[in-house]
Amino acid sequence: MSTQTVTVAQARSDFSNLLAQAELLDRRFVIARRGKPKAALVSVKDLARLESLERAGTSSVSDRDQAIRVLQQAGLLRPVSADLVDRYACLEPDQREAVRQELADRRFDPPLSEQIIADRGVE
Repeated sequence: MSTQTVTVAQARSDFSNLLAQAELLDRRFVIARRGKPKAALVSVKDLARLESLERAGTSSVSDRDQAIRVLQQAGLLRPVSADLVDRYACLEPDQREAVRQELADRRFDPPLSEQIIADRGVE
């Protein structure tokens, strides 16, 4: 699933398209005013999942933490320092997006998947 931030004006002018993408492609949209997130547009399926998590007394944070632990144990994710998390949390949404984009644009040589295989000694 992907999440995209749109402005209130974009959401208003392209609502039918955003609604179709949320429903049919399970895309999530954060609607921002003056760069600050105000609401989200998600599919009914997404909302039902969130509500069932709330009813079950679990939070997406604990699910996220569990997923991170599993990835770290598998050697696919390195631990991140609390200092780095704090610095990232203080960034404005557009700055966070710039950091995400910079990381997404990085190219690894050899590709990261090959590095992981080599680190594990799997051939």
